Amino acid sequence: QLDRTTDFEERRLIRNAMRELRQRKRDQREKERDQRLQEARSQSVTGRAGHATETTTTQSTQSADGSACSTVTKTERLIQSSDGSKTSRTTTMESSYVKRSDSKNGNSTFVQTKSSYSSSSKKTGSIFDREDESASRQSSLAALERRQAEKKKELMKAQSLPKTSTSQARKAMMEKLQKEGGSSNPAASQTTVQRSSSFGVPNANSIKQMLLDWCRAKTRGYEHVDIQNFSSSWSDGMAFCALVHNFFPDAFDYSKLTPQNRRQNFEVAFSSAEKHADCPQLLDVEDMVRMREPDWKCVYTYIQEFYRCLVQKGLVKTKKS
Repeated sequence: QLDRTTDFEERRLIRNAMRELRQRKRDQREKERDQRLQEARSQSVTGRAGHATETTTTQSTQSADGSACSTVTKTERLIQSSDGSKTSRTTTMESSYVKRSDSKNGNSTFVQTKSSYSSSSKKTGSIFDREDESASRQSSLAALERRQAEKKKELMKAQSLPKTSTSQARKAMMEKLQKEGGSSNPAASQTTVQRSSSFGVPNANSIKQMLLDWCRAKTRGYEHVDIQNFSSSWSDGMAFCALVHNFFPDAFDYSKLTPQNRRQNFEVAFSSAEKHADCPQLLDVEDMVRMREPDWKCVYTYIQEFYRCLVQKGLVKTKKS
């Protein structure tokens, strides 16, 4: 039980489960009370005194070792008008399942209660209504018998299965409560934290953005250069020339270059990068001249290779170096 449990987490889960069950019972009682008040007002409006009867039936089943007990309680309230023209029937079904499991810290008792409520009002002046009401009553009794049979099967199954540990029993109980109650227990629910599969490691998009920022920083202040992407910003060749000139200022005279002479810009940039940084000419000058906006993947690949060559020559410092 709760008093005998020393584990803090287990006590907290048991208290939360008991608190939730008590709240459900209070909500159910308030719902039933409101329903009775509504029926009482309805009866007073009709102005006809009626006769009320209430019948309660309880059936309990206990396992052979006494570790589990199932109880089904049916309360039926019948209100009939004095002239017999109207009958109001209220049926309350309450099913209680109690299972006690042994643990190292003592006995822990888990209580699971489920209540269902239904109400109907029907005229009984016609013989057809009476037949329909009789059929409805038989259907309700059949449903009750089915639920009782299901409880018995569940009880017998619990007897045949081996005893589970306290944590497993608690987990099963909380899952059952969540399914039947329609709401999860915040204390018992497991919060899933979604994380990137590459947590702590830059992904492709972040690497691309970092390389773009690096190019923008190295070419800042160069005329006719405004790097915003890996495509149109490199179409006239001036960005390539500015990037190479930043590391090898003696390779060529940048001030003599113009955006209009695209072919010369590509030739100067690629040949200078190959000569001074050992960067292979992965881009073809003819292709770059023919395309107004080069493929960003090709430009991105070339800049990556140029960066790698600079790192190998010690011109760019990295964390590893």
